[in-house]
Amino acid sequence: SSAAGAPLPPRGLGRSAVTVAVAGTWPAMQLKVVLPSGEVNVPVEPNSTPGHLKENLKYSIRVPPKLIKLTCDGRELDDIKPLCGEPNNVQDGSVIIAEAREGVPEEVKAETKAPAQPTMIKKEEPPKPKKPKKDEVRPTIADSDVVKKEVLSPGYQSWKPQYLEGTQSKRHLAFFKLEAVDDKKAYPEQSEGAVILPLGDPRTSPVWTAAAKQMDIGERALFAMPRKAVDFDPEGLNPTESSATWIVELLRIAEVEDLQQDFGVLVHIENAGGKERAEDLDNVAVHWRARRWMAEGCFCIASSRERIAILPGYGLVPIEDQNAPPVKISVGEGQQEAIELIAMRCGPGGSGHMYLKSDAMKDNRPQGCVIIDVEVVGMDPCRGPGSPGWQGIQSVIHERDAADQWLEEADQRRKQLETFGTLRKSTSDSKDAESHVSEQVHKFANNAERRYRRALRWIKASGEADDKIKLLKATCQIRLAKSSTLAHQRFGEAAESEADEKEKTAITEALDLLKQVLVAADSSNNEDLKYQCLKMALQVHIQGEDVAEARKVLEQLANMRPDDDELKSDSARINRLEGALTLKKGANTIESVQRDLQAAISGEDKAKVSECIATLHDMIKGGQVTWDTVRTLKVGKDVGNAMKMGDADIAAAARKVVQEIQALAQRAGIGL
Repeated sequence: SSAAGAPLPPRGLGRSAVTVAVAGTWPAMQLKVVLPSGEVNVPVEPNSTPGHLKENLKYSIRVPPKLIKLTCDGRELDDIKPLCGEPNNVQDGSVIIAEAREGVPEEVKAETKAPAQPTMIKKEEPPKPKKPKKDEVRPTIADSDVVKKEVLSPGYQSWKPQYLEGTQSKRHLAFFKLEAVDDKKAYPEQSEGAVILPLGDPRTSPVWTAAAKQMDIGERALFAMPRKAVDFDPEGLNPTESSATWIVELLRIAEVEDLQQDFGVLVHIENAGGKERAEDLDNVAVHWRARRWMAEGCFCIASSRERIAILPGYGLVPIEDQNAPPVKISVGEGQQEAIELIAMRCGPGGSGHMYLKSDAMKDNRPQGCVIIDVEVVGMDPCRGPGSPGWQGIQSVIHERDAADQWLEEADQRRKQLETFGTLRKSTSDSKDAESHVSEQVHKFANNAERRYRRALRWIKASGEADDKIKLLKATCQIRLAKSSTLAHQRFGEAAESEADEKEKTAITEALDLLKQVLVAADSSNNEDLKYQCLKMALQVHIQGEDVAEARKVLEQLANMRPDDDELKSDSARINRLEGALTLKKGANTIESVQRDLQAAISGEDKAKVSECIATLHDMIKGGQVTWDTVRTLKVGKDVGNAMKMGDADIAAAARKVVQEIQALAQRAGIGL
């Protein structure tokens, strides 16, 4: 887990800390481990220790690792020495006896006599296959199509059907047990759990909504249903057996929030918890679990409590350790969006569930329809000076460090885009990937920007102003300038367009921040701070396409540190920018000349035609326009029309233009 005040690094659901002695680059040894409940063959690293192995065995033997005894050939193994080294000398194929030590306290033994089977994490459990497109027309049913034939056991509470159609902010979530009488098949497949269906959902069969409307909560009844209407399940949420007779038990009805008002994202707060609620950027300690959402059962497929256990009959398996500590997430950063949304709706001690369709919140989660369960354990109360948990300058440093992590992530992806851009031109295959990385740059930079702003607010509110605080403030200002401009930077084809107002505002604000830092650096005679500030100002001027100011700053930097090799790269960037701006200006100019040429041809003004042809020739030959611009504007077509005017001099000049256009196309074809 991260330090107080720092967010987790970006990652998706399913990545948890796991203690295991079975991965790595060493050739694995096969060991036979004899447990009180059976034997299991286990591959382990030779350089791992018996202590590692005990961590994986504690779930089977049901005692803490320190109370487990491992022996091989009658020798007790040393916990901290490698398995293959002295004095353990375990070899491939060795038999290890694992048992609880003699003298284990009676209360520990009592607790372990009838242990509950740990929940296994079925990472390979795939989403239920979707129905072919031809079957995705939802059937319509009449009131008489779903008939309650017999009440097998009465319910205990009536309910009022609501929120079944159209755009609604609330929905009813029904929990069923279902049995296909003709096929003798029950749903879900395990005895615990339920088939969970949003009532009125257009992506599920309408028969289950019709059945629920006729039942009390807790009721169990026999229904007759049309087979064709049952067999509609584009998302894999409800049964599709061919049975026409079903036993339906309505376990309960929950009122849930429909965030998108289209059944795609449903939130059920099971327990609201304490009164306190997480705010933007707060750190929250949670347990989370991802379950597959389908009729056969809602199996656990990922968990923050994931650990590796050695279980007889299974070998090495991922399980949920109920004693695992909570993990920290930062609310509002969008890396684990489903968890963050629930954490903002619950206080400490609260819990909730998010039901996600296959096309909802697709980032950082398993594919298909899933249920995200979240338990809120606690939250960091630090929100600046005067709040609980405030640690003075240390809290500001934690906040800055958190922002630095995000800025580094954003900068790494920016470099990926720039490297890719210098190697090849974007194609239809690469544009989606570039767009995704560009979105990550903006998202991560925005997270950094918000944290730098919060750190600066805290500095101001603290009222402290010693030299250490001033330097910290200046550092945050420089990095805020970088993150705020990076959050709006254009990449790929978008880089050729004009900056929007948000980017222009960010550039203006960044330059103002950097001016403040320059004043502070000069007043404190801090040359290193001044140099870092000027380097940042150079990047901002380049992004703002201000070549003149960029050259001025570059000259200052070169005078301060002439041996800095990075300045050569910056000089090259300025030259490329100047060339690109020239081409952009040329594109506007050639379009204007083209319009003049078209008008002159229509008016048969040969003198003007000759002038326009000469201008086009000079621009194309001089490299003032790109092949893409010439091709897009179809300049060659207008030059060809000039050749047809019957004037030999114009035709000769036009042929020279055509030759230059062909040469330009050839150079573009080989990447020049």
